Amino acid sequence: MGAGLGSSAAFSVSLSGALLTAAGVVHPESAVGGTEWQLLGKDHLELVNTWAFQGEKIIHGKPSGIDNAVSTFGSMIKFKKGELTNLKSGNPVKMLITDTRVGRNTKALVAGVSERASRHPDAMASVFHAVNTISEELSSIVELAATDEIAMTSKEEKLAELMEMNQGLLQCMGVSHSSIETVLRSTLKYNLVSKLTGAGGGGCVLTLIPTLLEKVTTELESHGFRCFKVEVGGQGLQIHQG
Repeated sequence: MGAGLGSSAAFSVSLSGALLTAAGVVHPESAVGGTEWQLLGKDHLELVNTWAFQGEKIIHGKPSGIDNAVSTFGSMIKFKKGELTNLKSGNPVKMLITDTRVGRNTKALVAGVSERASRHPDAMASVFHAVNTISEELSSIVELAATDEIAMTSKEEKLAELMEMNQGLLQCMGVSHSSIETVLRSTLKYNLVSKLTGAGGGGCVLTLIPTLLEKVTTELESHGFRCFKVEVGGQGLQIHQG
């Protein structure tokens, strides 16, 4: 798909889950409400995730592992190499997803970042450190429960600032694109903050929105982009045995 929405990870997780279930290696443990969908236990989910990560390696070379982890476990996840923590979102985080329809090569983009880091090790080390600091702060803000409109506005403003800083750092890494910059300019007209998702170089852009504005969607679609309204934090892998 090349949009930066983790489609390859979702495919790897689905394929791994189906094959491991068919082989009798993993077994559903509970049903979802009164439906035919069933959930796997933690140990079985971790096994599926391990296999899915191998698929991501084949597709992307050196993936972080976060996409397959989110597809497997669902919800919102704080991820570091070898460390995965589920976040409890205090309030729904609403995003507008804009598909620039510009494909890209994730392997090439990841390699480009590595090459830039080798040319400018000290500067890029500072960039990576800043990205990590922003991620830590953002995860703590996401978990805060805003109990009134004033608190919610303050929370959204902090999230927007962190997203804006993160996008600037991604530009420093060399993974932005003219289509992404068009989305940034368009949403900024409405005082909305956006950042690229996935490997960059095109793909999709996330826009934090306190209230969905039809004007934003109309303008973005006038550039030939596609927009999707979503809420962050959904269900992970489920097994259907109909």
